[in-house]
Amino acid sequence: MSGDIRALLKLFVEDVELNYNCAKVGQFPAGHWRGQEALRDNIRRTDIEYEPLDAEVKDVVVEGDRAAFRWTSNWRRRATGQLHCMDMAHFLRWRKGRVAEMHEFLDHHATYRSAQEAPRSFDELLRPPPPGLSRDEMARRMMDIGSFSQQGPDVALFQRYCAPDVICEFVGKRSAISYAGRHRGIEALAHIVRSIAVDFEQVGSATPEMVIEDGAVATRRTVEWRHRGTGRRGIVELADFVRFEHGLIVELVEFRDSVALLQMQD
Repeated sequence: MSGDIRALLKLFVEDVELNYNCAKVGQFPAGHWRGQEALRDNIRRTDIEYEPLDAEVKDVVVEGDRAAFRWTSNWRRRATGQLHCMDMAHFLRWRKGRVAEMHEFLDHHATYRSAQEAPRSFDELLRPPPPGLSRDEMARRMMDIGSFSQQGPDVALFQRYCAPDVICEFVGKRSAISYAGRHRGIEALAHIVRSIAVDFEQVGSATPEMVIEDGAVATRRTVEWRHRGTGRRGIVELADFVRFEHGLIVELVEFRDSVALLQMQD
């Protein structure tokens, strides 16, 4: 943002497919858009409303013509001076060196609770511990933990697939997602999974995209949930960034469409 828009647009094909999910602040538009003009309009509206301050990339996963990355950015709203810390994730599909499809997830950054984020060393980034599993097995496990029955998620499955000190992070504001933030330990994750099952019944699910590089996995999922209290159904888009080490999940970061969740609860 606040740069050469024409140079940025050269990275995208003319008929680029754009999909925006999660909570929106100000001029970030939700829904499906198509073409460079739509992208240009979005960038211009954002530049009018917000001043970008800084950003930190947290994860990058690349496989074939697909890539996924997540990052945290800080913005100042020009009209009010209010600061916004946002977590963002993008799933990109490339065509001949340019982006042909983009899915964006954006939500408020939650202040961490008990589990502070410890940055990995440069050596760990260059030579991460081995995943201990084949690509197909990692993909299968991701499908397993994302496929809830109507009775709810299989907590024992999480306990079997995750490390005892697994880090889990759920992106969003606590006013919308009570368990938003970063947590440590399988019991904390199991408690959150159970609480989701108390509120929602999963009617259907699909995983249209999964990007795997070494032990890093990024998935984009679509689930149909019914709120058990209101009876309302909704389609929720989710994005998961998972890290495997020595055969177990050691970190799970999830983005979810908090707007869709609130619409089912109201």
